[in-house]
Amino acid sequence: MKKGFTLIEFLIYISIFASVLVLIFGFFLDEIFSNIKGNIAQEIQENGNFSIFKISREIKRAKSINFPPQGSSGNYLSLEMADSSLNPTVFDLSDGKLRITQGSNSYFLTSDSVRVTRISFSNLSFSQTPGIVKVEIEISSSNPLYPISTVFKSSFSLLPNQ
Repeated sequence: MKKGFTLIEFLIYISIFASVLVLIFGFFLDEIFSNIKGNIAQEIQENGNFSIFKISREIKRAKSINFPPQGSSGNYLSLEMADSSLNPTVFDLSDGKLRITQGSNSYFLTSDSVRVTRISFSNLSFSQTPGIVKVEIEISSSNPLYPISTVFKSSFSLLPNQ
């Protein structure tokens, strides 16, 4: 008797080995893509949370709301600040990024890895109140392979006697 494998046995071993390799490779690819999606989602959350924090901070420090007018909405927010060097403080979109302009200085609140696809400011103020602003920001991934999007919503009130 000769020792060794027949051709059929060899083909069966190769097909089992190839199947196992495909399963392992698929598992690792799935882990890599899940990690990428998680990083993108985290970047969106960090940009959204920072933007909402900065907007809320400036609204609370403002004396009054210049735009949008009471009872209406707009795609930018203009605030009158107690410190005249910060007037006006404006939040708007520029090339898919959220921008703040205070006096003559401006900078972006969101990074290049995300884009702001929609922004809305609603002036919900009533007469004899300091002012209330509802903020809605939709932030998406700038990577077209991973179309992740999150909407951030909140309302903030100007603090009286600022």
